[in-house]
Amino acid sequence: MILFLLAAAAFIVFAMRQDVNLVHKDYYEKGVDYTDQMNVITRSQPFSEKIKVQQDENGLLIALDSALAITVDSGKVLLYRPSGSKQDLEILIEKPVGNIFISADKLIGGRYILKTQWFTGGIRYETDQPVIVKK
Repeated sequence: MILFLLAAAAFIVFAMRQDVNLVHKDYYEKGVDYTDQMNVITRSQPFSEKIKVQQDENGLLIALDSALAITVDSGKVLLYRPSGSKQDLEILIEKPVGNIFISADKLIGGRYILKTQWFTGGIRYETDQPVIVKK
């Protein structure tokens, strides 16, 4: 009986020390805004090809098409790492918008999802695309 209780206590301590990575910290609030998010995704589909990602040994270059860049009022770029939220990188986009460069020393090799969100005339747009960082 004592061994069972010790094993149960050890498991509880182990479980409490595990890091829990959620997709979003505000997971439930995001679910409430599902219809709005679907409208944003539909509205943003024509722009998905206008954001290009290039990688070299110095880092990652995110290039916005010039026709898109001149219309952007503000926004952010999030390099979301599904395997661990501690490696996520967020960069604010401010006018005038140019190319966004992320140094190689800030990146870890592996899979990221590039989430680009911007506002044009008060309307929100958002695109997602997978990025594989090679180190």
